[in-house]
Amino acid sequence: MELEIAEKNDNPLLHRQEVQIVIRHENKGTPKRKEVIQNLSEQLKAKKDLIVIDHLKNKYGKTETQGYAKIYANIEALNRIETKPSIARQKPSEKKPPKAKKTKKVEKDQEETEPVEEATQEETESVEEETPVEKGKSE
Repeated sequence: MELEIAEKNDNPLLHRQEVQIVIRHENKGTPKRKEVIQNLSEQLKAKKDLIVIDHLKNKYGKTETQGYAKIYANIEALNRIETKPSIARQKPSEKKPPKAKKTKKVEKDQEETEPVEEATQEETESVEEETPVEKGKSE
């Protein structure tokens, strides 16, 4: 993966640098945000926490991706300007992958193979007790 900075603008009002990037990735897919942030932090000597990738777009059939990144001067400026979803998108996900959905056929097979639970002694006693209607009939 070869990262090239096509354009670099300094934005003092928002306390950030805005960077247009071009990534050439031969024999590989589109690079992940984490990889791009790593490369940008090495090239620009910036902290990874202060880099926000706005977008990465590639053209069909080409091994070139164009993107736009913002490098903030401090964490306060980043939190004040960026939205919560865009900040969350930069952080690697720590949640477990979702479980695969079961098909109806698999669920039926599992229900058939599972042993039927036997009723506990308390449940059988409550069933054996007479209901008020039955009491009236027996008297």
